[in-house]
Amino acid sequence: MKKLFFLVLIAILIIGCTIESQPEDNLIDAQELIKLNADLIDVTKSQEVQGINTNEKSNGVAKATYKDNQYNLIATFENLPDPNGTDFYEGWIVRKGIRFNVISTGRAKKIEGKYVNEFQTDQNLIDHDFYVLTIEPDDGDPAPAGHILEGKLK
Repeated sequence: MKKLFFLVLIAILIIGCTIESQPEDNLIDAQELIKLNADLIDVTKSQEVQGINTNEKSNGVAKATYKDNQYNLIATFENLPDPNGTDFYEGWIVRKGIRFNVISTGRAKKIEGKYVNEFQTDQNLIDHDFYVLTIEPDDGDPAPAGHILEGKLK
């Protein structure tokens, strides 16, 4: 009985060492490219938000990548009306759940008639998998204001 026990123990140790020495295919290497995409939908329900009305015709696409310790996000938008006065559009990425966190991706810029939001950092923010575009009053308050477009990055 003791011999059988020791043989089983040795077999387990040999198998365990063999498994540990094999490379982990499912671990994500920071050098590998990770891509997330989101279709952004209008969430205004045809209501006026911060003085603008999109008539639920606005939309967009957000793309986030992480490679070589660099996080990049670009969001492009269609059919966004120009904000009133000094108001502006601002992007946000959100990590939902128990470790909830919101990070501004900065002001959207109008380029060739369309709004674009670009953001880059050396932080791995790939776990922030929800994008929001807001319309913001130029009042110095850093909190997100009226939601215009939203989408889950997947």
